[in-house]
Amino acid sequence: MTLADVDVEQPPPPPPTARTGRRRRALGIVAGVLILTLAGAGLAASMYYDSVPDPAEFRVDHAVADVTELPLPVLNTFVAAVDPAFYEDPFRPWSASLITRRYVAYAAQDADASSMRIGIMADRLDDQYTHQQILGFYLNTADFGRGAIGLESASQAYFGKPATRLTLAEAAVLAAQVAPDAPANQQSGWERVLRTMVEHGWLTQEEQAQLSYPTIR
Repeated sequence: MTLADVDVEQPPPPPPTARTGRRRRALGIVAGVLILTLAGAGLAASMYYDSVPDPAEFRVDHAVADVTELPLPVLNTFVAAVDPAFYEDPFRPWSASLITRRYVAYAAQDADASSMRIGIMADRLDDQYTHQQILGFYLNTADFGRGAIGLESASQAYFGKPATRLTLAEAAVLAAQVAPDAPANQQSGWERVLRTMVEHGWLTQEEQAQLSYPTIR
């Protein structure tokens, strides 16, 4: 008989040390925290998603402009000034559109248009509305200075006319007022808007050369 034939009783494994037990408990706690965090993040995202008023429900107390009555070149001055990538659909998180986020920040009464909360809500609007509709929501709530909120008020304040009668050159003046990094010199901002339009094919160099800086009230 060999040792291999002998049924040797194996000793039981030693109990886990206190350190091992603490490690297991710690890992369990970490896993639980991660699960709760993810669940909480999902709940928070859902709450944020629903916390901004739908544009159809959001009411302003000033005159609004119907963007469907504005020529596309006029509308493009504001796109050029605020977010030239507005018409593109890149896969960037929390909405690619600064225009959408600015509107949402206004509607949600949140000053930080770059926050995650605003981005989540902006994604919802980008999924539900067209570019033209979103641009209209923004233009009718943007602050153009001179106490003018919304494009209709701005058109009256700067040029004494309704927004539907704005020329491209006049619209570029208003667009420069809402540019994120507008220069102090208004005419420099106006020229930058027009250059951006040329760069994106929304205006030819010949058309730009024919424009002159308009008279402001």
